Amino acid sequence: MTQGFVYVIESPADTDLLDGRTEGRSLCEALRLANIPHWYSLVTTAKTFEESLGSRLSEALSRRNQPPILHLSMHGNNEGVALTNGEFLTWENLRKSLTPLTNIMAGGLLICMSSCFGGAGCRMAMYEEKDYPFWALVGNSQSALWSDAAVAYITFYHLFFKGIAVEQCVERMRVASGDNNFMVFSGQSLKADWASLMEKSRRDALVQAVQNYSSSNTGTLGGLFGHQQG
Repeated sequence: MTQGFVYVIESPADTDLLDGRTEGRSLCEALRLANIPHWYSLVTTAKTFEESLGSRLSEALSRRNQPPILHLSMHGNNEGVALTNGEFLTWENLRKSLTPLTNIMAGGLLICMSSCFGGAGCRMAMYEEKDYPFWALVGNSQSALWSDAAVAYITFYHLFFKGIAVEQCVERMRVASGDNNFMVFSGQSLKADWASLMEKSRRDALVQAVQNYSSSNTGTLGGLFGHQQG
């Protein structure tokens, strides 16, 4: 993947805003010190989230003239992520919102999920449509402390923009944060495995249906074939 700029979309809980706790803004300060190109959007609703992937992203692309690395900083669980106003985006919702971007980038999008259970975002590559999946997704498979996530992703981007392979960056972010639950997933591999699983499931279902039909119509089938023999 060609290095680009970090496109940070942050949607903290209302209590996070009250306490001034914004991981995305803190990350941007570190990126600025490291001279890593970035762009920040604070979103609070599904509407502003879509705008961050529309007109604001278009502006960022025209200004940076580089491909984006999508960094999503928000609360989440195994089913998806939450926005400030309480609206919830399932992984399927999020995948659909990102599809125009993943298609334009022809499968080259790197997604970093700074949320609890962000690794479950790998489900966004588990579909059979012809749309491109993400290139890679980095996330935590469990609950993650904001402090650990901040240290982890600062480490990740610092190394990634030095040209270090994404897998090695993830290994080192685990060490730096003291959290071994950060993982990286390949979109192409997940999509291929999912398509194979679905194809096998359909074949198994067809075989089972034929067996069930044959069992319930043994007499009829036997009579038909018996009538033709002599």
